[in-house]
Amino acid sequence: MFDWRETYESICHTPLVGVSESDLDSKHPGLEFLRYWRGLNGGKIPARTSFSPQHIGPLLKWLMMFRREMDGVDDLYFLYLQGNSAAELTDGLRQGSYLHDFTDKSCFNTRRAVMRGVLETGQPAFASIIVGEKKGDFTTNITVGAFPFTGAEGQPEIVMVPAPELPELRMYL
Repeated sequence: MFDWRETYESICHTPLVGVSESDLDSKHPGLEFLRYWRGLNGGKIPARTSFSPQHIGPLLKWLMMFRREMDGVDDLYFLYLQGNSAAELTDGLRQGSYLHDFTDKSCFNTRRAVMRGVLETGQPAFASIIVGEKKGDFTTNITVGAFPFTGAEGQPEIVMVPAPELPELRMYL
């Protein structure tokens, strides 16, 4: 049986690099969530209350839901919900902690840049992470979709959808 955490490094230790949605296969969970996201508010930032988990059941395992919190001028990202497959990719359940607590500093900066970008533009973005085997030379790509939402009282939220680019790997997570 395949176990991601025994085979591959965590996605939390490799920086993000921007990619286009056209780089993904049509069944990638990020693209499936994009189609759902666009239907919520016609391509504008939807309210978090419009999100209905029952409409995206098979995608829930890939989600990481963050709330932006400000500490003076510093923006922090609190992970309040994490699906099982996303937890596999991050070396375990990180729900209930801040992004900067479980990512390397340089990697955190790339993630924060993506999050800031989607909040500023009001549009989703995609990025890729190259992850290597723990005891080998093989690498694989994880593509992450980032989607802005407006939470309670206008507080910014972001849904991240990380998933392997290879459909064969997604089957095991």
